[in-house]
Amino acid sequence: MSLSRCLPLGQNARVIIIPARFAHAAPASTNAASDDAPNYFQKIALRFQGVPLKGEAHAPKSAFDDANKEWSAPEVLPAIPKDFKEHPDRDLVNYPYPARPMYPPKTRLLMMPDSWFTAFNNVTGVSGPYLFFGGLFAFLLNKELWVFEEQGHMTVGWILFYLLVKNTSGYKIDQSLYQGYQERVNFFKGLIQEDLKDAVQFRKTSAAETESLNAIKEALPTALKESMALQLEATYRKNVQTVATELKRRIDYLKETEETKQRFEKEQLLKLINSSVEKQINDKSFKDQYLSNAIQQLKGLNLSV
Repeated sequence: MSLSRCLPLGQNARVIIIPARFAHAAPASTNAASDDAPNYFQKIALRFQGVPLKGEAHAPKSAFDDANKEWSAPEVLPAIPKDFKEHPDRDLVNYPYPARPMYPPKTRLLMMPDSWFTAFNNVTGVSGPYLFFGGLFAFLLNKELWVFEEQGHMTVGWILFYLLVKNTSGYKIDQSLYQGYQERVNFFKGLIQEDLKDAVQFRKTSAAETESLNAIKEALPTALKESMALQLEATYRKNVQTVATELKRRIDYLKETEETKQRFEKEQLLKLINSSVEKQINDKSFKDQYLSNAIQQLKGLNLSV
């Protein structure tokens, strides 16, 4: 007997108890009879059966959907590189880094490690470890080395509760823990990427510079030769310009010297002529002779007229 429902029958109400084996068939017939309008208890029965109600596109989710599922990580944990050392003096042979297991170790009897049992297999066989641990448990109880108090029977309840939680919610717990681990790893990866941003940018820049250098490596001798030729040409032109400027300066100097010499000679000649003329003009005999010549010329003019 698992579910019950109450059907109001007017004033004289009766309670009808439906066995569990008939409860699976009852909702379908009841839904058809009640025009797809299940009552409260029928909804509860449909919820437990995982049947969607009217107007629901998907089946309802239950806490027991992931029961007895074995969780497996989509991505294994990153392993530490074999040559990694936080210090050069680190002894990796005698003191290796502890490896973080991806899955819990195999156990027997719900909680005892399997390695405790395999150690007895070569000596006592498969049943030996069970007899050993069972006898040890009985010995501890018999000699009252392990004393059970009045609430010791609750251990069985806690074990059953553990099995219930493990088989119903263990899959979701493992999945949520793995997601939390991935978020933490991504957080630290983001910090590392932020710290190495400058280094990555420098590496990209260095790679681009290396590629450009390799591209001009073959043409570098020709470029150097042409650069040397251009430098020689520029030096030659500069020297030619210097020589031309110096020649022009000297020619201008000679020309100015010659013009100055000619002007000085001309001035001296004019000065000499002026002084000679002034002497002759001041001489009385020259005046008389000049007057006599002028009178003769006038007479000659009169005769010819």
